[in-house]
Amino acid sequence: MNSRHTAFRMGGLAFVVLVLAGCSLLDPQGQLTLHDLVNVEEGVDVTTQAEDITDTACATLIDCVEAYSTAEANYYRFDSRDDAEAFGSSVEDGFVINYIVMDFAGKDASVQEQLHAMQMLAGMWNDYEGGFPDRG
Repeated sequence: MNSRHTAFRMGGLAFVVLVLAGCSLLDPQGQLTLHDLVNVEEGVDVTTQAEDITDTACATLIDCVEAYSTAEANYYRFDSRDDAEAFGSSVEDGFVINYIVMDFAGKDASVQEQLHAMQMLAGMWNDYEGGFPDRG
């Protein structure tokens, strides 16, 4: 390869990196971590008994980047919306929003408490216009 071709390829690679970095800046939903979510100090605590299960859930069971178990749901955060949607479609009783999947299976919290947890998660962004699953 000549130096001109190499410079062109390096420039193209730099452009892709900048575009990807810009996408993360333009998509603030991707910046919310589950750690931030379960440690919200305002309002009613809807993530009770929070336990970080990332090391076990994401390392062996699911291709996630972060996971927490609470009394209301298991929360899984993914690198992309597509990954969250794909995993969410495999969850029998759950809720998907942006990069996060809530799985209600095996949880003893009431449907109302779980609805509050979904609303709080959806309320993290002012642009959420979707509904919530009818779990009653």
